Amino acid sequence: MLFTWDTTNLCIIFPQWHIYSTFSLLMSLIGVIVLTAGYEFVRDMSRRYEISSTEYMNKLPSDDEDDTLRERSSLLWAGKSAGEAQKKQKIVKAALYAVQVFYSFFIM
Repeated sequence: MLFTWDTTNLCIIFPQWHIYSTFSLLMSLIGVIVLTAGYEFVRDMSRRYEISSTEYMNKLPSDDEDDTLRERSSLLWAGKSAGEAQKKQKIVKAALYAVQVFYSFFIM
């Protein structure tokens, strides 16, 4: 990266995104702010998902519990186990992490 005070014909993110005037400089500033706010939204969404999935996992019966305890539990949990939910949770977390990494490299 090159630090410069000259904003004439400055390329922002894409080769097509150039600054030619004060107006395009202001619009680019707003665009970069919106992109950064979107990144923070993705990070917040990831944190919220992690908190809610942890709470959900704590409510599920573990795979190590005996069958008598599972049968006495609510019918709403029938067929659900912590192992299945944990696989889904890891896939969603990995996808959110991939979006965060892509987004962070994009706005860097």
